[in-house]
Amino acid sequence: MSITALAQRQWGLVTYGQAIRCGLSPEKIQRRVASGRWIRVRRGVYAVAGVPPSWEQAVTAAVLAAGAGAVASHGTAAALWGLPGFERGDLEITTDRPDQRRLPGVRTHRTSVFLRAEHTIRRGIPMTSVARTLADVSARRTVAQLGAAADAAIREGSLGLHDLRLCVDGLRPAPGRHLRTMNSVGARRLPGYEAGESGLQMRFARGLVAAGCPEPTIEHRVRAGGKRYRIDLAYTDVMLAIEVDGWDVHRTRTAFDRDRARANDLVAAGWTLLRLTASMSDTEAAHVTRSTLVRLASHGDAKRTNAPGSPDVPGMHGVRGSERVA
Repeated sequence: MSITALAQRQWGLVTYGQAIRCGLSPEKIQRRVASGRWIRVRRGVYAVAGVPPSWEQAVTAAVLAAGAGAVASHGTAAALWGLPGFERGDLEITTDRPDQRRLPGVRTHRTSVFLRAEHTIRRGIPMTSVARTLADVSARRTVAQLGAAADAAIREGSLGLHDLRLCVDGLRPAPGRHLRTMNSVGARRLPGYEAGESGLQMRFARGLVAAGCPEPTIEHRVRAGGKRYRIDLAYTDVMLAIEVDGWDVHRTRTAFDRDRARANDLVAAGWTLLRLTASMSDTEAAHVTRSTLVRLASHGDAKRTNAPGSPDVPGMHGVRGSERVA
């Protein structure tokens, strides 16, 4: 992509690293700045001369200056989403980088794990999803105010109630985050709402990523045995299905039998089934998952290598030990 096209997608901004990757030398970058063609707005971030400054540009500059893994969040993301009751104000970003950078005029938050469902790109700006944004600002608003914001996003199509439930269930308490408030917002919109299986799914998904495993697909839909199923956590490349079990879902004989039939259908369809329970620690879950991924990846490589006419494929596809593959 050209520098011009890149700047057009980023509110007239380019970073030093992007310019280098596009073929510009440090000397050429320096000349553009010296001539006024580029204006330095933050360390390593430049605005193309002639592009009108805007609040969106200021937000994008902060995100770009913070480096990979940074997104607009909290009140800033709420304003970008156009949620009622949130105005453009101080800049806030969240990053999963352990070496988060201090930026003048920017409030930086740190998260240990960002799952794919929790952030997106809208109008060229990386930002938290509506569900994650509402959770992050839940200490700043009442249940009624958050509910009004959620309803507006639902009407616009930027928020689904299921997304809200998954996000809230999987988050841990943190400064500025009132999960009890968010649960009240969900309870008023979802009959029978309560933190249950989805909370365990998101808890283990976060734990796996934090431990260096690839991020699994959450609630992966499959067809097996002539039926449609939803796998709690799935690694589709090696067909590993992870079922997250809480005791409450197996209290009846009917549920027990249905669960076993479902497991049999998945295994018959070629899936390897792994069960994680509420009593397991995140460390235990990560260890058994990583070991299973390594075994399945190695087995897949062996089959490909031994197949007639197949190319020799060194190593595994996906995971080796504790290595995280982007």
